[in-house]
Amino acid sequence: MTEYLWFLFSYLVGSIPNGYLIVKWVAGKDIRKIGREKLSGSNIIHNIGFLPGVVSGFFDIFKGILAVWGAYKLGFPENIQAIAGLFALCGQMWPIFLKFWGGRGGSVCIATILILSPKIFWPSALLWIFSKIFSKGMGAAIGMSLFCITSIVLGFYLSVESVVIFAIPAFILVLLQRLLGRPGSLSKIKDKKIILWRLLLDRDTKER
Repeated sequence: MTEYLWFLFSYLVGSIPNGYLIVKWVAGKDIRKIGREKLSGSNIIHNIGFLPGVVSGFFDIFKGILAVWGAYKLGFPENIQAIAGLFALCGQMWPIFLKFWGGRGGSVCIATILILSPKIFWPSALLWIFSKIFSKGMGAAIGMSLFCITSIVLGFYLSVESVVIFAIPAFILVLLQRLLGRPGSLSKIKDKKIILWRLLLDRDTKER
């Protein structure tokens, strides 16, 4: 019973709309209606400012850390810690406080893998960083996919069950969030190539 309460807590913490609140306070705007229409640190950096985006990203990372580390401190086994990270991820991407229209979930994924297994986190993170540097504007989406896939492969190879439990559904959820986009927008898509661009590039056009 206690673990279910922690799952609920993790989801609610993940749902805290820090990016939305920060942008409202700084610029008086709804960040979900600007740029890529996502409640994410990168969208805030590109359209509002570096500092607000970094602060928002830090809080998103903290959500994943709190969910997983808190589960560890409560004595829950590693599989429960991984599931708590998934609930925080769902909260960040589909926050109940903003009618389920949230961010990309990348920060929570990174934080969760970091706490579950630092030895898997670092090589996965390096691939993510290199992709951002060398992929000419496509790095955020491709890098997140590489991060998840590398974590899954290393999780199996190193027999870190908790990472596998988290990373496989996390990757699917991240792709689902990209595909759905703004609530109601998927059903309005006429050009089927947009579905591919959303899955690969996390945007509705091939160009940045």
